[in-house]
Amino acid sequence: MFDVGSSFSYKGLYKCCQKVNALLLNLKIIRSLIALQIRTMIAKDGLSMNVSLLKNEIHDRIQRFQERFSAQGVDGALIVEKTDLYYLSGTKQDAHLFIPDGDTPLLMVRKDFHRAVSESPLEEIFPLTGYSELPHLISKGNDAYPRRLGLEMDVLPTNLYFLYQKLFPKTELVDISRLIREIRMVKSEYEIARIRAAAEMADGMYKEVPEFLTTARTELELSIMVEAYYRKRGHPGIVPTRGFNLDAIYGHIMSGEDAAMPSASPGPTGGKGLGPFYSQGAGMGKIKPHSPILIDYCANLDGYVADSTRIFSLGNLNPPLVHAHEVMLEVQETLVGLGVPGTRGEDLYRVALDIVEKAGLSNGFMGSPKGVPFVGHGIGLELDEWPVIGKGAQTRLEEGMVIAMEPKMVFPGVGVVGIENTVVVTTTGMKRLIRYPDAISVC
Repeated sequence: MFDVGSSFSYKGLYKCCQKVNALLLNLKIIRSLIALQIRTMIAKDGLSMNVSLLKNEIHDRIQRFQERFSAQGVDGALIVEKTDLYYLSGTKQDAHLFIPDGDTPLLMVRKDFHRAVSESPLEEIFPLTGYSELPHLISKGNDAYPRRLGLEMDVLPTNLYFLYQKLFPKTELVDISRLIREIRMVKSEYEIARIRAAAEMADGMYKEVPEFLTTARTELELSIMVEAYYRKRGHPGIVPTRGFNLDAIYGHIMSGEDAAMPSASPGPTGGKGLGPFYSQGAGMGKIKPHSPILIDYCANLDGYVADSTRIFSLGNLNPPLVHAHEVMLEVQETLVGLGVPGTRGEDLYRVALDIVEKAGLSNGFMGSPKGVPFVGHGIGLELDEWPVIGKGAQTRLEEGMVIAMEPKMVFPGVGVVGIENTVVVTTTGMKRLIRYPDAISVC
């Protein structure tokens, strides 16, 4: 039996516990004051974002996420994927975000702590010097670990999963990636405004393309001009994606028969690219007269992406290409009109297939030699978001969803025509955010 000794005093132990609790409270206050001082100092240096702007937005996102995973019997979620982290904390610093069921989120930052404090509106932000500290911070030092902990298993590296198993041996690790992707499907007014601003960037770019084509001789030269236009206006130079092994920079700029070359790209178009190390998109091929020039370049502003495609040409295109382009516009306009809340993605996809079949264009629709099984995809902080307008897609549209609708037609050995517009779902149908005309632009 354990001998507490004659000097043991419950009253003394109680006083000791009171002092420890007071010390912990003081440490929490000190951390809050330090965080406030860091935000003030960085703001003076001009590096601070407007943290208050996102505070209510992120609070609402976290609350909706908590309601979702709580209903699934999950006690908390550990977020590490950069885009999810930004969506729920307002920062992309190297960090872990623990969101408990019904309690205050905890952001644990490896690098850079000062930047995270200046960027995130969250109140509980701590430095994280090593993964081994995660259990202590999450349990708040009292060994109260989650029974069921949610992870982003669609993107989480296996080595991290094994590490979390060791750190939380008595915790059941479950997948919550579907839940977070579902809440991200429906955009707020704040998010729609960001995507609309990116769409305006794309509109401005398309207006400059005819001038670019007076000097650009190759696909690569044209892509450099478009990229420069974007970068000067705040494009970060990347387009985040969630898919495994899915590389994306801006998109595809291609012309003529090179644009119709198949590749490993998960979209309807591929392209020759610069070589087997990146076998898609712009290559060194010359831009020729009377051949379709496809510009499918995502605009990215303030982290939000607008996806669009337009077709240009130096001189008129052959009538079959013009006809196919008009059919793609018919597909777009039909789906946009039918895309009201409650409509399933699969139903819209079937409508698209019916239109192209009646037009005799089934072969080459959405790719060649085999088309991809979708005609639209969600977009926002990432290029490949939900919902999908495609085969087997059971998700029903909701007001506020933002979708890139992209019916395209590939003619092997000739080129690609078609359209892509970023649209937002409203009560009366889908509304376009890209304003540049859909018709082929003849230069």
